[in-house]
Amino acid sequence: MTQADEGAIADFRERFAQIMVESGMPRMAARVYAALLVTDSGKLSAAELAERLGVGASAISGAVKYLVQVRLVERGREPGTRHDFCRIHEHTWSHFVSQSDPVLVRVQAGAAEGIPLLGLDSLAGQRLDETRRFFTFLREEIKQSMAKWRRLQAAEREAG
Repeated sequence: MTQADEGAIADFRERFAQIMVESGMPRMAARVYAALLVTDSGKLSAAELAERLGVGASAISGAVKYLVQVRLVERGREPGTRHDFCRIHEHTWSHFVSQSDPVLVRVQAGAAEGIPLLGLDSLAGQRLDETRRFFTFLREEIKQSMAKWRRLQAAEREAG
């Protein structure tokens, strides 16, 4: 790979990270995620991340902690070594979406809990009911979409 290629990839990495920031992800977490995404192995050590991004170890540590918490990456250790690494989940977005159900259930249940308190005759109660119904709908749609996605992936693997 040429120096120009590496520069173009670094520019793309930063542009992609900015998309993630504009979608609500913290800046350093977005940069770490983008760095992992554009690496063939999808796996880098904290030192490699710090070097590529030109930041200190503490910035990487905080970003990785966030990404692990939201289930976009995982930490690991090379067998037989003391080298920790950060790896992007295989099928990262389908994994992320399929793992979101517990959060959606909490929002749905929380809204349902407030409806009797406020009553459906109030605007606040109606908003909570809409929230409950929306999250019920969303959970079912995600379930169906993920099943469809798995079928598409299997068909692509079979086709070669």
